Amino acid sequence: MGGSVKMVEETLKLAYGENSELIKEKRIAAVQALSGTGACRLFADFQKRFCPDSQIYIPVPTWANHHNIWRDAQVPQKTYHYYHPESKGLDFAAMIDDIKAKGHFAFFDMAYQGFATGDPEKDAKAIRIFLENGHHIGIAQSYAKNMGLYGQRVGCLSVLCEDEKQAVAVKSQLQQLARPMYSNPPVHGALIVSTILSDPDLKKQWLKEVKVMADRIIGMRTALRGNLEKLGSPLSWQHITNQIGMFCYSGLTPEQVDRLTNEFHIYMTRNGRISMAGVTTGNVEYLANAIHEVTK
Repeated sequence: MGGSVKMVEETLKLAYGENSELIKEKRIAAVQALSGTGACRLFADFQKRFCPDSQIYIPVPTWANHHNIWRDAQVPQKTYHYYHPESKGLDFAAMIDDIKAKGHFAFFDMAYQGFATGDPEKDAKAIRIFLENGHHIGIAQSYAKNMGLYGQRVGCLSVLCEDEKQAVAVKSQLQQLARPMYSNPPVHGALIVSTILSDPDLKKQWLKEVKVMADRIIGMRTALRGNLEKLGSPLSWQHITNQIGMFCYSGLTPEQVDRLTNEFHIYMTRNGRISMAGVTTGNVEYLANAIHEVTK
């Protein structure tokens, strides 16, 4: 029910650090889960069963499925803001203030580790900051993107506990929750992950390929901003290159997004989120021209 022990061990190193004292102290309860979505849902059910009076605070904006996951687990939801609409960036001070003031348990959905900076270690920086500050946290990890294993549903759920005894108890309950939900996770993808991460040469090759993908996305951000500025747009597009990762919050309004769809057949969510992975050298100029047209 807990899945591949080797895969889980290697996955924890990516999140908590290769030489994490928390891992050595066996304070982390962890199980293989059905990719990131399954890890989130398993945690939501754990939260509902063992903290029935608690609620989940979901960021605005977020991945839409987060709301579905915790709603179907019957966990009450509230939202908090972290996105600064003027800078199109992270209002980190406000986010940290909210979390610290309430003493919340922080849960990280880390679905794209490595795709932000090109270095999985750097991408785990936020988690390390919370750990250094003494927070107890939970993490959902996925290999759907950074190893291309969408169809294999390979992920991990981990929960940092007070001590080894509590970690054993929490892991046991996570397995009990998984039993009627999906019984056991698939093994094929987990074997791929554990084989790669436990072999120094294969892991080195994987890290190199992750960086290639991340650098391509970073390059497309630079190209999109450059094309918009070359067109003479009076607006600031610095946020395109200031942001990191597979998605870009463009700052476009719902009305402007509708125009892109109807007039230029360009599709994105109505909050202006662009999938930068879909931007290529062949379409970036067309995208920039269309954005310029609807924003001028």
